[in-house]
Amino acid sequence: MKIRILIFLQLLYFPLFAQEGNIYQYLKQKWSKEFSSAKDITTTYHDNIKRMDKKNIPLTIQNNCFMILKSGEYITQNNGEKEDIKPLLRQIPTIELNDPTVVAFMQQNSPGQWTDYYYMIQALKKGETFDAARDGISISTQFLARPLNHNDYTKLKDIFSSNNKLLHDTYLEKMKFLFRNNGCPEEIAELRPTIESHVEDSPLKQEILKLYTQYEPLSKGQSAPLSSMKDTNGKTYSFADFRGKVIIVDVWATWCCSCIEKMPKFMQLKDEFKQYKDILFLTISIDRKSDQNKWLKAIKENNMTEMLNLISAPSANSHFETEYHINGVPRYFIIDKEGKIVTVFAPGPGKEMKALIQNTLKQ
Repeated sequence: MKIRILIFLQLLYFPLFAQEGNIYQYLKQKWSKEFSSAKDITTTYHDNIKRMDKKNIPLTIQNNCFMILKSGEYITQNNGEKEDIKPLLRQIPTIELNDPTVVAFMQQNSPGQWTDYYYMIQALKKGETFDAARDGISISTQFLARPLNHNDYTKLKDIFSSNNKLLHDTYLEKMKFLFRNNGCPEEIAELRPTIESHVEDSPLKQEILKLYTQYEPLSKGQSAPLSSMKDTNGKTYSFADFRGKVIIVDVWATWCCSCIEKMPKFMQLKDEFKQYKDILFLTISIDRKSDQNKWLKAIKENNMTEMLNLISAPSANSHFETEYHINGVPRYFIIDKEGKIVTVFAPGPGKEMKALIQNTLKQ
């Protein structure tokens, strides 16, 4: 009789778990289906809890990890809009990112994506909107890029303050993208001491510290590099020639479709500030010298002749693209009346840029 009971219990409590290595594979199979509702997710989660040995802590943690993964996928796929998401959030357990079982799980399940889901869920639980809660650090084909916000910076600070080497390496890689697209704003600069003191030394860490050194001269309040540029008549300029004016710059190229598409919005913004005498809107092309005729033609075709249009003019002592780390276009600058950088990674022409310009004019 006792033998029958033992056999029954073995069948009841995950026979596949006779060996520890089968735990993950069993749960992966249970969680592998497509979930059409939050109820499906919570049902799978609680069914696993009912069947598992509560003393098996690693198993419990892995089930929690899968719950976060599948909930994150479901919330993201539905843009945080479905009504069943709020009750789903209440069912998602708290988890410790530095737990060895969690680290092992991340190694098998895209650590960056899983961690992004984890922090998104935490922000949603606090009442943040989906757009504010979702990851703003990585490139996404599903969503439009948005400026980094307090959730993104909090996530980076938490990760680099931890002792999780896997996440350190994952997010140091992401830092390369942040520098290229955001420069070194104050919030990124504040992460440097944490990275220096908490992250194990490696070639990747040294690469990031080198990027700090490269981009810090382009931070807010620094003097704008006085790169050499020429207008359509060949006259040479630098930003020093415009002291006393707030300078708004659109960096573009004739081969850049996005640049051409956004140019009318830039010119519209220029018209909105035409009553101000202490502001100057101008464009800087990074077209090569051999493409100068294309540049001149594009200026006429796109009705840009009422603006000051400049083209990068590299010299032995000056190179605009290098000094401003132009890795892609369009890029937008705002420089104050004293020639100090407000931002050389400004948002595109629109409400946010307009607000930045208005604040700069008041100073």
